[in-house]
Amino acid sequence: MRLTRPTLAIAAALGLSLLAACGSSGPTPGATGAATDGGTAAVSTPLPGAVGIEAVTATGPVDFTTAPKVKFTKKPVSTSAVTSEVLVKGSGQESTAKDTVMLRAQIFNGTTGKLLDNGYDKGRTAEGFRLGRTDLIKGFAKGLTGVQQGARVAFTIPPSEGFGSAGNANLGIGPTDTIVVVADIKDVHAGLTEVTGTQQPSPAGLPTVTFPDGPTKAPTVTIPKSAAPTKTEQATLIEGTGPVVRKGETITAQYHGVLWKDGKVFDSSWERGALADFAIGVGQVIPGWDKTLVGKKVGSRVLLVIPPADGYGAKGMGDTISGTDTLVFVVDILDAY
Repeated sequence: MRLTRPTLAIAAALGLSLLAACGSSGPTPGATGAATDGGTAAVSTPLPGAVGIEAVTATGPVDFTTAPKVKFTKKPVSTSAVTSEVLVKGSGQESTAKDTVMLRAQIFNGTTGKLLDNGYDKGRTAEGFRLGRTDLIKGFAKGLTGVQQGARVAFTIPPSEGFGSAGNANLGIGPTDTIVVVADIKDVHAGLTEVTGTQQPSPAGLPTVTFPDGPTKAPTVTIPKSAAPTKTEQATLIEGTGPVVRKGETITAQYHGVLWKDGKVFDSSWERGALADFAIGVGQVIPGWDKTLVGKKVGSRVLLVIPPADGYGAKGMGDTISGTDTLVFVVDILDAY
């Protein structure tokens, strides 16, 4: 069973989403809401008299506190493919399509030059994006592939790599508009591919967890023949050595969920073959996740037993999870950003 994802709103990142609803990387546990239609892909033809990314300049220090002064020397900026330019060189290894990139950015309509979103607005901080997410707009991921920490880059996202022929009226992007992004790259790093370390046994009275096929395959969860706990229980089976997960961060995880009553699998990122990314501690997932995963370390494996009050409540979820079902999760935390 696939649980409903939260609305992939443009406000989810950079105040604009740059997240496409189609091609989701998998459900977020306990999330509600309907995804926003990202539009249909289309072949992009540059507008008459259009220029490329070379018509965009940005001045000012790359200090992640000062917004660059961006100018369009000519308009419209319109391209048929993602085009990029390094405005300030960075250092270190170039990002790959599987890395996570932390940045602050300004986003423009290339036709009009209008600023659509400013990641330097008051109260904003650097945003993180795992480029391998399948729900990330293709052009955004492409534009951030090959960047270095400390760099300032500018790149275009044509309709065919963005919101398609429908555009996105809510964002001020028409069906033929190319998006222009100017981004200062704060960090580039690779998350873990699997959790390692010696697993501790589950506490007495809680399900046991084994990985007969290794940590890249779904675990086997064995439910004890006792009544389910009446409050949320947690156990760290492997203590990670990475940074502590903070409220409001996005975590990358593998997870496996079964019902206490019969051990039936209702959701599993391992079985889907795709990592899951979701904000933690801010109400985007079931309360049992928010209450337990904040404060854990990256690289940890956590066992969670969650009664209805911290799960889906009296209404349950769909045809599989009833209002009286206690949920059991195994979660491997691979990154936090």
